[in-house]
Amino acid sequence: MDQQANQSKPSYNKTLSLSVNPWWLVAVLALLSVGLLLAWRPWDGASKTSDRTVQVSGTTTLKAEPDEYVFYPNYEFKNADKAAGLAQLTAKSGEVVAGLKKAGVADKDIKTNATGYRDYYYYDQESKTHTYSLQVTATTHTREAAQKAQDYLVTTNPTGAVMPQATFSEAKRKELESKGRDAATKDARAKADQQAGNLGFKVGKIKSVSDDGYGFGGYPMLSSMGAKTMAAGDTASLEVQPGQNELTYTVQVIYYIR
Repeated sequence: MDQQANQSKPSYNKTLSLSVNPWWLVAVLALLSVGLLLAWRPWDGASKTSDRTVQVSGTTTLKAEPDEYVFYPNYEFKNADKAAGLAQLTAKSGEVVAGLKKAGVADKDIKTNATGYRDYYYYDQESKTHTYSLQVTATTHTREAAQKAQDYLVTTNPTGAVMPQATFSEAKRKELESKGRDAATKDARAKADQQAGNLGFKVGKIKSVSDDGYGFGGYPMLSSMGAKTMAAGDTASLEVQPGQNELTYTVQVIYYIR
């Protein structure tokens, strides 16, 4: 009986079958791969061959005798009478300008500048004198003209020293600048070619050029150019001897390399 009862019970065991479309699986895996690639972004750190560059600096230094000599003599006048002090300054300005013209300095190359103040505003509370200062700027364009101007100025009793500042005129500076640019760019290319030979790459086209321009290497020693500290009655003048000034020109060039 028990055996028959067991045989008569219905069976509830079922088989579950799952069917997956392989194309859907491929699509899901492809999307996951793309998402990982976008998150990783490996191309950000990769450098293109066309992005490789080398930067070089081209420099040259030119030397030339200055062709412009500028004098800055100063004169000071103290007087308790304001009008009298101003009259002294005016007379001195006329005297110096006339003397410079007689020495061969052109009118366009002479400038004057005057300032005045009351001492009691700054220093001496008791004297209350007026002080006027006159500065004359005189420019000459040859060594010979500078010598004549200096010989005259030392007789005018300026305060301090008489010394021309030797420099390049605008025309001379542009001439030297052009030569400097030519030499500096050639120097930059030579350096790039040298690095290419040593490091095993080829120099390509230029990416950019930075023209840093020129800088003066300094003026010659002014004491050798007739610098003269004045003393009462002393009218001696040293020989103007300018020597040479230096002009340095620099360019920065970036080349593509391959």
